[in-house]
Amino acid sequence: MTIFQRTIVVLIGTQLAASAVILFIFDLNSYNHFSGSFSWLHFLKELAGSFAFYLFSAGLFFLLIGLCAPSRKKKRISVHEKENSLK
Repeated sequence: MTIFQRTIVVLIGTQLAASAVILFIFDLNSYNHFSGSFSWLHFLKELAGSFAFYLFSAGLFFLLIGLCAPSRKKKRISVHEKENSLK
């Protein structure tokens, strides 16, 4: 991957993860609004199959690919002819 491709993939992943966090906040605001009891465990169980969860997973996948993918090695151009080379 070139540096330009890696930058684009990281930006896509960051945008997807940020959108998912905003959706998480909206879900948290709408969860059990009229009830006095709140359970993080129950909220996370409801959130596990939602669109925001999958969006966040896709964002983390793109970030992982962009940050951990090996960069393409450039070919070295020899300035010497092969018979004059040290190797």
